[in-house]
Amino acid sequence: MLPLIPYPQRIEEGDGSPEIAVGKDGEPVFGRVKSDFLPEEGYELFIGEERTELKAATESGYRYGEVTLNLIASAGNPSTELRIHDKPRYRWRGYMLDVSRYFFSVDDVMKQIDFMAVMKLNVLHLHLTDDQGWRVEIKKYPRLTEIGAWRRRTLFRLKRHGGYYTQEELKSIVSYAHERGIKVVPEIEFPGHFTAAVAAYPELGCYGEGARVAETFGIKHDVACLGNPAVIDFIKDVLSELFPIFTDEYYHIGGDEVPAVRYELCPKCRAEKERLGAGNWAEVQAHFVNEIAAFLKENGKKTITWNETEPTGIPDKEIIWQYWQGGLKEEALVKEINAGRTVIMSPAKPYYLDLPYSENTLQAIAEYKDVPEGADPDRILGLEFPLWTELVPDEETAERRLFPRLLLMAEKAWRGECESSFLYRCEEFGKVLTDLGATIKKKVPLPPKGLKGLLDVMWFNRCRLYWGAIPNLIRNAKVAKIAKQRIKETENEK
Repeated sequence: MLPLIPYPQRIEEGDGSPEIAVGKDGEPVFGRVKSDFLPEEGYELFIGEERTELKAATESGYRYGEVTLNLIASAGNPSTELRIHDKPRYRWRGYMLDVSRYFFSVDDVMKQIDFMAVMKLNVLHLHLTDDQGWRVEIKKYPRLTEIGAWRRRTLFRLKRHGGYYTQEELKSIVSYAHERGIKVVPEIEFPGHFTAAVAAYPELGCYGEGARVAETFGIKHDVACLGNPAVIDFIKDVLSELFPIFTDEYYHIGGDEVPAVRYELCPKCRAEKERLGAGNWAEVQAHFVNEIAAFLKENGKKTITWNETEPTGIPDKEIIWQYWQGGLKEEALVKEINAGRTVIMSPAKPYYLDLPYSENTLQAIAEYKDVPEGADPDRILGLEFPLWTELVPDEETAERRLFPRLLLMAEKAWRGECESSFLYRCEEFGKVLTDLGATIKKKVPLPPKGLKGLLDVMWFNRCRLYWGAIPNLIRNAKVAKIAKQRIKETENEK
């Protein structure tokens, strides 16, 4: 069994004892043949006694064929001739890195891009902004990084944390990814998960005075004011500065977990709801999202948001949903897909990489059905695997969460299923990862079981208790008091 991840769709063995020729640079030597009959990302690789030949129709096909050939060569010459027929099941094979909760250096991001390339993942989704930090330089709004990129502490750690990427650094990340056949999708989260922006520019929130970059995790109440036209201008300004940096066609604008507590207190938001004739706040938000999606479309971009908890029917059907659940029942998802919505599958269970191994197990990943029953399979753009970093403060911890699960996920995204020899190949794949700079030793460690697995879950759930419910209540009580005082002042003026 060849130590390949993902495993090719089909391998034919022949006679003979091939020897892969190697050039002066140590790389395998092969003949490159153009074949327009192969699919866009597909390839055929022949390794024989007299020649090694790679056929593809596009540069991406050649790239994936070379990755396979390099992995085979690194394990030594195969025992028989090989003819490999391979192509991906899904066009979108993504990995999301949350750099907002904890900041990752440019070098760390590039290392993870190297991991992605060898696993044939082709989309890097960077979660750049959230309540706990704004990580991208925006020259028109310098306080976003002067203030919004830093928090005084994290939970009970009395240590300042932060950082951000300059626009030039982000260009270098995008260029590095493109050289490896990987698209980069920026995510600028709004109107929820917006506290870092409100801390920098209080006028963007309903009651932004006194807001600080969040020091705890969970859902925060300092959201973008839907009744303030300056918010839309702000989002458009931010995106306009990103267009020359993130040149791929997809942009993510968040849209999930937006508590309406501020909107109920805000006269501007209530007036906007009345003006739109909206039945609820989800409908008001949908109008906002549609306007930003139209702006992105005008600039040649496609919009992605996280799925809605309760679909309103208002959001433009061209907006791609990233399905993470959030209370949305599967039958509602199927209905939305069959109505024309394109979807990226990223269910929290089993695809969130930050969840404990005992919750998101290898078996659960392997058995999950990525096309919901009754849904149009052609509307499933692909799969994406998020690493949220509330409990992942550094690269070493990230790698412990990634491997071996991301290896299995990459195989599923490429093959559409997992080949039965995965565990054997997974352990053998460790050397490939360590050669790319991973901190794992020789073999990929298998997930913890028994007592270790139980402790893993207990540690995770203990940490979730600290994710900010009490700070939210205190902050909201202060804002409610301010709101009542302003209403009283307005009535007195009349």
